[in-house]
Amino acid sequence: MDPQTQVDISKLSDADKKELNQVLTNEAQKSTIQQTVHHLNDVCWKKCVAGKGKITAGSLDRTEEACAQNCVERWMDTNLSILKNLDSMRGH
Repeated sequence: MDPQTQVDISKLSDADKKELNQVLTNEAQKSTIQQTVHHLNDVCWKKCVAGKGKITAGSLDRTEEACAQNCVERWMDTNLSILKNLDSMRGH
C-alpha cells in the first residue's frame, strides 16, 4: 500500500468501521497493559534491586527474588481490591 494513500473512513461500511474500532480499542488496551507492566517493573526493581546498583550474579539472589515476588503480589492484590471497590460502587 502506498504510504501516500489515505483511507476515507466515511466510505467504510458499518461492519468495517466496527472492526476498525475494535482493532483500535485492542491496541489501546495493549498499550495500557504494557505501560502498567513497565511501571510495575520499575517500582519493584527500585524497591528490591536498585539499592545495590546492579545484579552481581547474573540473576536475582534469594532476597531480591522474594522481594520482587512480594512486590508484584502486593501490587496485584491492591489492584484487585480497587477493582472490587469500583465494581461495588457501580452496583449502588
